[in-house]
Amino acid sequence: MSLNYDVVIIGSGPAGVAAAYSLRRRGIQRVAIIEREADAGGVPRHCQHPTFGVLAFKRPMKGNQFAKKIVAQLGDTPIFTRSTVTQLHPNGHLTISTPDGLVEAQAKRVLIATGVRETPRHPRLVSGLRPQGIITAGALQQFVYLNGKKPCRNPVIVGSELVSFSALWTLKNAGVKAQAMIESGDRILAFKPATLFAKAMGTPVFLNSQITEIGGLERAEYVVVESAGKTHKIMCDSVIFTGQFVGENTLIRKSHLDYDAATGKPVTDQRGRCSDTSYYAAGNMLHPADMGDQCYQEGLWVGEQIADDLLANHHQQQLKETQRLPVHLDDKICFSVPACIDINDNSINKINFNIKVEHPVNGTIKVMAGSTLLYEKHHRGLPTRRILLKNIDLTKIQRDATEISIAVV
Repeated sequence: MSLNYDVVIIGSGPAGVAAAYSLRRRGIQRVAIIEREADAGGVPRHCQHPTFGVLAFKRPMKGNQFAKKIVAQLGDTPIFTRSTVTQLHPNGHLTISTPDGLVEAQAKRVLIATGVRETPRHPRLVSGLRPQGIITAGALQQFVYLNGKKPCRNPVIVGSELVSFSALWTLKNAGVKAQAMIESGDRILAFKPATLFAKAMGTPVFLNSQITEIGGLERAEYVVVESAGKTHKIMCDSVIFTGQFVGENTLIRKSHLDYDAATGKPVTDQRGRCSDTSYYAAGNMLHPADMGDQCYQEGLWVGEQIADDLLANHHQQQLKETQRLPVHLDDKICFSVPACIDINDNSINKINFNIKVEHPVNGTIKVMAGSTLLYEKHHRGLPTRRILLKNIDLTKIQRDATEISIAVV
């Protein structure tokens, strides 16, 4: 492994791969990708539902086909697999754990694109014993698609996000029928027609329900489900926890970068730059969990921003002149990307804010810079689905503004 690069990208999912492709197209040749898994491509590698590629390549394809295609575009770009960045240091200095030991690397710019992970059982506070058969949807897909194994015969699925129905699809491909899908809310979090797929699979969906106990010694044998104050037992041999995605931000929390205490995601501006402007961030580690195509398009865009930064060669000037206004969110909104605006960067006049909400909303969303209205539009939104606030004019921000605020009114 070389120790010096123009750009090091952490993560080889859609955002990271797209950024590398964009940089190489712009003539930035010394680009390297660090990937902790054995193969590049990220989560799409073990997804075989045909929901990828429509935005990126104008045709639907399975996730593994999509991953193979985007990685193939990189040509001879070095991808160091089974390698993990263990520490981010100021000014693009990295500590990396490789199969040959720890190395120190230096990059002019670093893109953090570490993706997401699902919330497993214990953070959801589901009581009971700890038998085998408790997995996530991601683990299920790896068992079935990467290892050719059938990890269960009569599972129960927890959650009703898009990935939950992807788990149903995976089970179908493995010849397995789910005994139930458990959702704590009063409607599924995926699009409502998805219930027809569950019905076709013979899987009942229990709304306003939650698992209160997992039973079994060596392996899961049953779950106790509470619905409307009543409990009942469902026999099963596995419990698949799906969704409730969180950004893979462990690296950020122990770094020198500014980050949001609640989510751990780095505070990025309208170009994707972090508080140390040697670092950028993109993809689902910022906004879990958007579609793979959406992350790919974002990666192309942030690659362009990094290329502009490098080719303009005015980094030191930017370090001195950065003036970042924080984005303040009301209690209905989980997060916003970007999370701050550099008002001294006038090269981007209009941007979109990507937000998600804690609970279903049906109201007007306003974006204010001090007393100046930047955006006002009615939106309906559900948790887990992104809401785009489009074409916000940054030129309207007054120099005396101290923050940007986003609120549902």
